[in-house]
Amino acid sequence: MLLDDARRYIHEIAHKFPEPEFYQVYRKETARAYQIDRSSPLVGASSKMMEARGDPLGHGFDHARKVAIDAAAIVYAEMGISHSADCLAADALLAGYLHDIKRDQKAHPQKAAEFFEHHFKDQMDPEQIEMISFAIRNHEAFVEPVPTADPLKKLLSDALYDADKFRWGPDNFLYTIWDMAASMNLTPRQIIDGYDHGIRGIQRIRNTFRTKTGQKFGPGFIDIGLMMGEELINFLQEGIDT
Repeated sequence: MLLDDARRYIHEIAHKFPEPEFYQVYRKETARAYQIDRSSPLVGASSKMMEARGDPLGHGFDHARKVAIDAAAIVYAEMGISHSADCLAADALLAGYLHDIKRDQKAHPQKAAEFFEHHFKDQMDPEQIEMISFAIRNHEAFVEPVPTADPLKKLLSDALYDADKFRWGPDNFLYTIWDMAASMNLTPRQIIDGYDHGIRGIQRIRNTFRTKTGQKFGPGFIDIGLMMGEELINFLQEGIDT
């Protein structure tokens, strides 16, 4: 009951916190990402695969869709809106939808990349398969990215990473923590006991964004999330104490 109350509380006060600046600056780029999301058959196929997968450890369809859209928007932010950028944006959407499809398994980036390769190997050329697979394998937090001399391959990989880490901001406290609590049967006390460790991880991620766009706007996501976290932990602590 306390977790249900806490979830309602954080959603009720969400209006107190500002919208991340990324969405204010890149509205056109985000809108273009949604257009590609709706129009690409391959992106549509990846979206349906993730939706059918369910909720692997709190990283389900809603998480994947946000990562996909933001990764594509970052591509446009870095390259400009153009038909030439549309192809890489579509690749970002594919990578975003499928990057966590094996989230409940060990070495999930590698397993997700293998899943993507298996299901799309006959629908794309090998170079495109490798670009998207590379990005999926390279999205894990606190792991040094595998280097590449290909600037487009690097941009795709870095955009996926940054969009995924945007979720460590407000989304972490509005959605992810509750999905994980449900799938792992966490109690309020377990959340409180693990809070400091979790916050240290969020603070560490603040300085790991890889694209110029992510480096400029990613910390803003994290700072808003940290403010939400303070509200949440205070609410839970008061509930435990009373």
